[in-house]
Amino acid sequence: MPNITLVISKELKMEMKRHPSVKWSSAVRNAIEQKLADFREAESIAKRSKFSLKDWKSISEKVSKDSARHAKALLNESNG
Repeated sequence: MPNITLVISKELKMEMKRHPSVKWSSAVRNAIEQKLADFREAESIAKRSKFSLKDWKSISEKVSKDSARHAKALLNESNG
């Protein structure tokens, strides 16, 4: 099985040492496997979608603008 090397902070390493019963290699492998499963699921959904990349960008822009408008309205209410 291939190996990988991770760089972590000293603080994280110290905290990990406080839990010697944990098999950290397995924990990291499981986290990577879960993240890859999430990507596979997202790709599967995207393949079935009838929206184009242009459609998604347009929707994203509209959501961002609406969210900004909503946030401004909330700020105005709390300052008013």
